[in-house]
Amino acid sequence: MVQDLDRSIGVVLRALKESGQERDTLVFFASDNGGERYSYNWPLSGNKSSLQEGGIRVPTIVRWPARLDGGQVSQEPVFTPDWTATLLEIGGARPHPAYKLDGTSLAPYLLKGEQLAERELFWRVRGERALRRGDWKYYRGKGGQDQLFNLAEDRREQADRAVDEPRLLGELKAAWEATDKELLAYPAG
Repeated sequence: MVQDLDRSIGVVLRALKESGQERDTLVFFASDNGGERYSYNWPLSGNKSSLQEGGIRVPTIVRWPARLDGGQVSQEPVFTPDWTATLLEIGGARPHPAYKLDGTSLAPYLLKGEQLAERELFWRVRGERALRRGDWKYYRGKGGQDQLFNLAEDRREQADRAVDEPRLLGELKAAWEATDKELLAYPAG
């Protein structure tokens, strides 16, 4: 599967080059989730379909020769809905005012080098929930226990700080619940 994906991306890039559109075309690739059960995600915990870092910290590649210098690497945390907002802004489109986007455009960061605004990143999937604010991450796994991690100090999510930081845990949990109420219900099952 990975070989076929690599080969297919090569076909797209070659076609862009041969058509003269390579320089002015933004090519975006992002994995949808972490590795499956036999993958090696060290040092991260979790994997595909998990909201631990091994399931949500995935590679994204953006290539746009006319606007972006190659070879850059960023460790800024982003999530998939940010790319919807980014691609709309780059394309000159605006979402309908009645339909608020879940993500934040990364265009100022990518194209002008501006700092990303502090914001919360939100996830929910199959009975798990997570919210990240800065280095702090609120997480509730399938076992139903609320946990709190400082990812700058503990990217493996092994040192639950919920007991040490109950107020912060409460704030992040409330922020997750407020965001969840704004979205469509997650399908059961």
